[in-house]
Amino acid sequence: MSKPAVLNNVDHKDLKVNTRPGAFSGHQVNRTRVFASEISELHKEFPLVFYKDADSGELQIHSILGLSKDENLFLSEDGWTTRYIPAVLGRGPFSIAYRESDDAAPEPFICIDMDDPRVGEEGEVVFLPMGGESGYLNYVKKALQTIEAGAQYNKTLFTLVEEMDLLEPVNIEIKLSNVEQVNFSNYYSVNQEKLSQLDGDSLAKLSQYGMLGPLYFILSSLGNFQRLIDLKNAKSALI
Repeated sequence: MSKPAVLNNVDHKDLKVNTRPGAFSGHQVNRTRVFASEISELHKEFPLVFYKDADSGELQIHSILGLSKDENLFLSEDGWTTRYIPAVLGRGPFSIAYRESDDAAPEPFICIDMDDPRVGEEGEVVFLPMGGESGYLNYVKKALQTIEAGAQYNKTLFTLVEEMDLLEPVNIEIKLSNVEQVNFSNYYSVNQEKLSQLDGDSLAKLSQYGMLGPLYFILSSLGNFQRLIDLKNAKSALI
């Protein structure tokens, strides 16, 4: 169970967060939910695909991290090997909550899960000796802001791609060896032909909402599957 506490530089002045992979198993996943607000960074590193929940029909964007269950090929013993970490994983044991107010909009504040195994007396400091915010905490705040803004960006993106019928099922079959083959199902990507044939009004609408670039980034990110294959083969060669 989680034990959220409102983060402050008095009660948590000596708090540290262990960011080493061995301190937490939650990053050992082969995919993670991501947001349109971070696609400009994500597409340089990871394959990006749309995922539709079979029960609810809810759309999500997923970053593919591995080719087997509980496998993150971008994580080494020393940490992430990528220049960018998906915000959902990069935020660590922190989250945003809101304090209701009768006179103004709900006030956001940062919480930390005190029962998270990464929280303790080893690792990255959260606050500096005089109470200022550490570089690590500033990084976490950016990740949380990406998630908060991204939730709305995702709604806009999903509305537009469904309105313009731009998604198509993508069947990805990866052959790693003579006996091992990986299949991805229930995933979608952008239909490049439909995207290129949109009329001027539709293109202008995508551009107006800042979604034209992300759609092309998602398309180009599929080339990163080759990087996954190379990483997987390299890992298998060491076993």
